[in-house]
Amino acid sequence: MDVIIGIAIILIVFFSSSIIEKRLKSIEKQNTRVIEILEEIRDKK
Repeated sequence: MDVIIGIAIILIVFFSSSIIEKRLKSIEKQNTRVIEILEEIRDKK
């Protein structure tokens, strides 16, 4: 019984960390895009 619980915990941690990693990557892409837009606006002035 304890082995099953241990495996379940490991799987939950693994999946949640990969989901968090994907979210961080998408946030990083958005930040990069925002910075590009701000630099374009700055260059136009």
